[in-house]
Amino acid sequence: MAEYLSRAMAFAQDAAKLSVRLSEGLVDNALEFGLDTPGSFYDNAEYKLGQVRTELNSGTEKEKLTAMKRLLACVAKGHDVSEYFADVVKNVATGSLEVRRLVYMYLLRYAEQEQDLALLSVNTFQRDVADTDAVIRAMALRVMSSIRVPAIGTIVVLAVRRLSTDASAHVRRTAAMAVPKLLRLDSALREELEEVVSGMLGEISPLAVGAVVRAFCAVSPQRLACVHTHFRRWCAQLGDADEWGQLELVRLLTAYARTQFAQPDPEGSSSSEQPGNVQLDPDHALLLGAVEPLLNSRNRAVVAGAAAAVCHLAPAAHLSVVARPLVRVMRSSREAAHVVLASILLVAQRRPSVFYPHVRSFFVAAADTPFVRRMKLNVLSELVAPETAPLMVREVAAYTQGSQEDVAVGAVSVLLRCAQHVQESTIDCLQSLLLLSSDVRAAVSAAAMRAVHILLVDGTVRDARPAQMTLYDM
Repeated sequence: MAEYLSRAMAFAQDAAKLSVRLSEGLVDNALEFGLDTPGSFYDNAEYKLGQVRTELNSGTEKEKLTAMKRLLACVAKGHDVSEYFADVVKNVATGSLEVRRLVYMYLLRYAEQEQDLALLSVNTFQRDVADTDAVIRAMALRVMSSIRVPAIGTIVVLAVRRLSTDASAHVRRTAAMAVPKLLRLDSALREELEEVVSGMLGEISPLAVGAVVRAFCAVSPQRLACVHTHFRRWCAQLGDADEWGQLELVRLLTAYARTQFAQPDPEGSSSSEQPGNVQLDPDHALLLGAVEPLLNSRNRAVVAGAAAAVCHLAPAAHLSVVARPLVRVMRSSREAAHVVLASILLVAQRRPSVFYPHVRSFFVAAADTPFVRRMKLNVLSELVAPETAPLMVREVAAYTQGSQEDVAVGAVSVLLRCAQHVQESTIDCLQSLLLLSSDVRAAVSAAAMRAVHILLVDGTVRDARPAQMTLYDM
């Protein structure tokens, strides 16, 4: 039996060696006959640069495509291949769309440092702007607007003006996206760009409306009067636009609404009213109705933008719709928590009751960053209420015994707020603070002594109700 096993193992080893030799032979033969595998462009690109200039000047599209792949592979690996710029520029007008795309990618990389040679290709791009293929027109304009050469700014503006009324929504979107680039290139073009963008505000395609709004905010962010004519149409297009277009629309419409509509509850008097009792302007209600569905977006930026719009525009009684989406975004990633917790704190300060069901989501976790820990404790301070105090006091009291000193100091502030606002928890919190006054950590003991002093001076302890269980019993 052992003999058969040894023979089988030897046979398996011989088969593995034969397979490796066959695969190596296939690769060698492929390279010998010019059948480059996709990985070979990246692995061996720098060793074949001597053939690139010949291939770029050859008459076959296949060789040109191979040469461009090798050049871009070298760019991806960090090599400087700008010496081939003149040879690449000659292929801008090639008939192969795939080769032309790679040429455009190369030009975007080296056009700034080879400005004189880049200008040689502008005439070709100008011809491509009038091409019958919408993809070619959009690509040509994108490359022209990305070449950071101030001398061609006026030429690019003319191309943007021409394509701003193109029949293709994709091309019009590219024209709108070129406006902020031109403005960064030369601020003297602002007046011409404002004229072009004013003509694009009537955009009816959801694909391009977001880019148009972004261009408008870039060139004339203070001209909110221009929004009057397009307000209702943009509200209707909000749900159909792409995600980043939705974000641009929400920001602009929110800024416009804050200047045109009255504050629903300027003194916070409506916080106790029912949603049905708040009377809103029809256009105001139209905007809120268009923004609220965006709270369910998969894009975290859109959710945050929609929540900010609701907080700025809706009555306090309507803020309950933002609680669950904001908590969902906060829990989705650590980076999102840094941004969203600031918005949650603002909502909690205005109407804390909307977050009462989610109070556990703001408990401090061991993996939280210092900023997130601090913001969570601030939110917990705003959520102190008879409904949340029993659970919150137990949780926060445990923070005071942890190794993180900043969390312990923040927990003292939460205990102080619980003692001041919930009479049933005053005695528990006071006894916990008295224990902390002898803590070995100077910052924690100082914070606890200050809290005890405040409770004794303001009469909170005198008016406290006796509790059935204290922290000593826990």
